[in-house]
Amino acid sequence: MIDAVDGVHIELESIVPLGNQAMPILEVHDCEHESFARRLDEHDAVASVVAIDQSEDIATYAVEWSADLDSFYQALSDHHASILKAIKDGGQWEFDLRFPSHESLSAFHDQINEDEIRLDVRRVSRSNQPELDPQSRLSPAQREALELAISEGYYSIPRTTTTAELGATLGISDQAVVERLRRAMAALGQEYIAASEETLQA
Repeated sequence: MIDAVDGVHIELESIVPLGNQAMPILEVHDCEHESFARRLDEHDAVASVVAIDQSEDIATYAVEWSADLDSFYQALSDHHASILKAIKDGGQWEFDLRFPSHESLSAFHDQINEDEIRLDVRRVSRSNQPELDPQSRLSPAQREALELAISEGYYSIPRTTTTAELGATLGISDQAVVERLRRAMAALGQEYIAASEETLQA
């Protein structure tokens, strides 16, 4: 299912396990929503696609999905991996994964190679926490919005721009700007807290 729709920015909100099925909650950005839902619903592993929330630029979907028919997710489940982050930007997915041991990671890698799933590993961390990298938690869209907001003085006192003006520059609605900035700040806040906890435990 992860390759069912190309050229769309997707963020995985969560996965709700339902026995041999799973229900991913997907946040989809800047696409024709009805076409996206229809294309996704045509995938063999997908039983249904339900729109939870929808605005002009962002829509949230619950996808009823048979995990047994998705070899990538099945490999994650077989080796007890947790998905910390999943973002699809254009034609590729980017995952942050956590495994209970190096042995389970190696077994997962062997299994997806057997299933002929292409996976490029960029970084492996042996700590209990994923490597702390503020950029790693931000999607490209969130980073773009945050950088523009800072450069244009949205966080200055007094403010020298508005979300409507930022949206006009980015080509999205002001509500979409607010949502991207909110998620970016939440991600950076979580990163700061995790770093603080790691420092205190060291």
